[in-house]
Amino acid sequence: MDNKLLFTFADLSIKDKAAKAAIKYFARAGAHVVAQDVSPQIKRTSGISFREMKLTFADSQTILFRIKQSGDIYQILLNGKVTPIKNQDDHIGAIAELVQMLDTGRTKFQAKLAKALVKLPPALKTAAPKMLAALTEKRDGLVEAIAAVREEIAQVRGTA
Repeated sequence: MDNKLLFTFADLSIKDKAAKAAIKYFARAGAHVVAQDVSPQIKRTSGISFREMKLTFADSQTILFRIKQSGDIYQILLNGKVTPIKNQDDHIGAIAELVQMLDTGRTKFQAKLAKALVKLPPALKTAAPKMLAALTEKRDGLVEAIAAVREEIAQVRGTA
């Protein structure tokens, strides 16, 4: 096995030396990992068995590695999209390449997050109906006060 490969399929876990080394290489390249998850299940697609390792970075971007039994990276999903890389068999080179992709796509990713609408939970109630009733009551009180003042002005003008 080539010494440029970090991952071993059988030992792949959060506590694995390879996972810690990958996080260290990402940190050296300037992308800080805040969360990681390694899937314990072996998945199979198109005749290839793989395990998944997901890394979440400080700016909420994610990278999902799909690692084959040979230890090399089968597929990479950057923010949920399949991303081709040049250094498939050189994990350190692949990490440097991915950090560059993270940096170039950061503003676009953050703009996408800002546009995303967040649905409020159905149990959350707003105070809008009560606020509307209170403001309507206040408006009606002011209308009555203005009418009373106008009436007083008319009486004062009439006597003068």
